[in-house]
Amino acid sequence: MPNTPDVLANQTILTDLNGDGKLDLVLQGTSSGGALVYVGDGAGAFTLQAELADPLGFPGLVMVADLNGDGILDVATLASDTLTIFLGEGGFNFAPEFSIGTGPAPSGLLAANLHGQPSTAGLPDIVVPDASFGAMVLLNQTK
Repeated sequence: MPNTPDVLANQTILTDLNGDGKLDLVLQGTSSGGALVYVGDGAGAFTLQAELADPLGFPGLVMVADLNGDGILDVATLASDTLTIFLGEGGFNFAPEFSIGTGPAPSGLLAANLHGQPSTAGLPDIVVPDASFGAMVLLNQTK
């Protein structure tokens, strides 16, 4: 990937973001934090499509999931003690981010169905484990 922004490849996410049957790539950004989104051509090459800058400017964890049940994958980043969500709008476009505070020492970022909704609902909850032996759980109440 020549001529690309600085990235951390220790958390590589391969997923089909645009529904074309080809894997796309999401990586952590290092210079502005957040995430870098690349479109895949199906033959192993990737082209930068979007830079999702974290408002804090710190590198952190990245997660991809359909958080609002609209069938379009969303991207979430966790930097310092702030979870930032970029809702996907399709075509590698994302709505303006919104942020949520977490516990004092977040150490992970997970999406899972925790509160009994049917798995077909497509509305995962968000879990942020904390290095101080706690966890923040955001139950997805999207209607």
